Amino acid sequence: MNEIALPAFHVTTTSTCPVKIDYRLGQDLRLYRQYYKQAYGAEVTEADLIREMTRRFMDSDPQFQIFKNRQTAVVGRRGPKSAVPTTPQKVLQTNGVPVTSAN
Repeated sequence: MNEIALPAFHVTTTSTCPVKIDYRLGQDLRLYRQYYKQAYGAEVTEADLIREMTRRFMDSDPQFQIFKNRQTAVVGRRGPKSAVPTTPQKVLQTNGVPVTSAN
């Protein structure tokens, strides 16, 4: 297969993430929909706004991008992480919170 800069976009995989929001955020999303329509002349849903705002927020967080790139590199080298540990685990306490670490 040839290397192509543009990823396949004709197939989109989506997942559902139910979100509960408070009244104030709901009002702001409704107002933002009106603002968006006024600016672009296009209707969008609250879900469209939440999805795009969340994506842009994460894309603009440099520390998250560093973390994401590290995780992607690790998964790419090893494949998906197994739910069953392959090495013995030791449970440590950090500020009263159990932390699992390999021996």
